[in-house]
Amino acid sequence: MAKPGLTLHRLELFLAVLDEGGVGRAAKACHISQPAVSEHLQGLGAHFGVPLLERHGRSVRPTPAARLLEPYARQAVGLLRGAERAAADLQGLRSGALTVGASTTPGTYLLPAALGRFHAAHPALALSLQISDTREIERSVAAGQLELGVIGDAPLVTGLAAEPWVKDELVLIVPRGHRFARRRAVTAPAIAGEPYIAREEGSSTRGVAERYLARLGVTLNPVMELGSTEAIREAVAAGLGVALVSRHAVLARDRRIVAARLAGPRWTRDLLIVRRLGTPLGPAAAAFRSLLLETRA
Repeated sequence: MAKPGLTLHRLELFLAVLDEGGVGRAAKACHISQPAVSEHLQGLGAHFGVPLLERHGRSVRPTPAARLLEPYARQAVGLLRGAERAAADLQGLRSGALTVGASTTPGTYLLPAALGRFHAAHPALALSLQISDTREIERSVAAGQLELGVIGDAPLVTGLAAEPWVKDELVLIVPRGHRFARRRAVTAPAIAGEPYIAREEGSSTRGVAERYLARLGVTLNPVMELGSTEAIREAVAAGLGVALVSRHAVLARDRRIVAARLAGPRWTRDLLIVRRLGTPLGPAAAAFRSLLLETRA
C-alpha cells in the first residue's frame, strides 16, 4: 500500500502547528479550516509511520516524534523555498520577490528607507519585510526560510555569517518633566531607582542593555514588558517609567520624551547583516546586501 504523500504544504502546516502552538491557531494563520489541518497532519504522520499529535486534556500537543522530525522539516522547507527562489532568480532582477528579515529596531527605523531605494532601482521586484525578534530572525535565516536578516546582537545559531552594517547607541528615555530630563548623562546606578520598562525576552535591545549594565554591577527588574519599541515610547511619554532604547527610535519631533546618554563609556553596538554560510545568495538578495554595505556607517 502506497504511503500518503509527503508535500511541501503538509510540512508547512506541520511547522505552523508547532510555531503557533496549536491546530486552531495554525489553521487561522494559514487561512485553512481546522479539520483540514488535522487531516494533513494525520497524512504526514502516516507517511512517517508515527503520530505527530497527542491529546492533552481538551487540547493537542506535539509528540516526541514530532519534535524529532521538526529540524528536518524546517531544513526541507528551507531548501525547497530556496530552490523556488533560485528558479525565479533565473529571470535576474527583472522579476521575482525578495523577503528580508529584521529585528524590531532596524526593521522599523532603518530598513524601510533602504528597501525604498532598492525598489527605485529594481521596480519589478516584489519586496517584503518580516519583522520579529532577533532570535526568531536568525533561526529563519539559518533554516533557509530567509536569505538575509538584519539583527541587533551577535547570532547564537551556528552556520551564520554576520557583517557589521550600522552603528547604534542605546540611550535612556524619560518623560519631559522627569528629573533626569535636564541631565546630559545619567549614571547606571541612578536608573536602578526608577520604574524600568523593557522589551520582551528575545529582544536584542534588552539583551545588550542587560549585559552592559551587568558589567557595571547594576541589575534592572522591569515593572513592565512590552512587545515593541513604539509601545515603550508611549508608556514613557505617559509617565509610567524610564526605558533604554536605540537612538534610532528617538524621534526628534516627539517632544513628550527626552533622551539622555549614560555616563561612562559609550554604549554602542553594531546592527548586523546575517546570511547562511556556504549558501550563495540569489541575485536579488545579493544586490540588496550590496546596497546595504554601500551605505553602512
